[in-house]
Order: sequence, then C-alpha cells, then structure tokens
Amino acid sequence: MEVLIPLALLVVGLIIGFFVARYVYTRDGSDKSVKQAEKNVKEIMGQQAEHHFHQTRQIVDSLENQCQSLRMQLEEYEGLLKNESDDDSVPFYGEQASAYLRNNLHGREKSKVKTVSGSSQPRDFAGASSGLFVGTESSSSAPEKEK
Repeated sequence: MEVLIPLALLVVGLIIGFFVARYVYTRDGSDKSVKQAEKNVKEIMGQQAEHHFHQTRQIVDSLENQCQSLRMQLEEYEGLLKNESDDDSVPFYGEQASAYLRNNLHGREKSKVKTVSGSSQPRDFAGASSGLFVGTESSSSAPEKEK
C-alpha cells in the first residue's frame, strides 16, 4: 500500500504534466503560426499595393497623353478658325463643291416634276391580273355553298 500511493501520485502528476506541457507548446506554436500568418498577409498586401501604384501610374500617364493630344487638336482647330476668319476662303474642297452645286441647282430648276395621272398604275402593280390573283370567283363562292 505504501508503494501504491506514490505510484498513483506519479501517474496523476504525469497526466497533469502532459496536459500542461501540451498547452504550453501549442500556445508557443500558435503564436509562431499567427506571427507567420501576419507576415504573409503583410507581404501580400505590400505586393497588392505595389501593383495598385503601378496601375495608377499607367492610368495617369495615359490620361496625360490624352490631354496633350486633346490640347494639340484644340490648338489646331483654333488655328483653322483664325485662318478662316482672316482669309474668308472656303477650306479644302469648298470652291469645287460650290461650283458643282451651282451647276446642279440650275439643272434641277429647269426640270419640272412630272405628276402621275390617275389612269396609270404604279410600276409595282401589273396592268392585268397575274399570279395568284388570276382566276374566277368560284373559289370565293365555295364557302357560301356550304352554308
């Protein structure tokens, strides 16, 4: 009996020691895994931020290029307007087009529009019956006979 009590206390101590050691080691392991996870998240966020900055710079550069081209187009347009008001000339093909229009308008005024007389049919209708409409009225009287 004297040996049984120390052995029982030894077994109880081993069991308690096992659970205490397990708790301590898992807490240290979880701290390490939490720190590793935080480190991974920070690295990923840093990469995403760098990628975001790169895309933003590209967008800003493209906007600047578009603004420069728009500014150049606006200046060219203003230059054309100033030149047009100074010279009072028609730009590009205006002289040829105005001569062409003058010649064609005189030709159109001479020709008068012909009116369609009531006796003539339009081109899309045949003068005589043709196709499905040729025939007698016997087909239309058939339903009347059934009544």
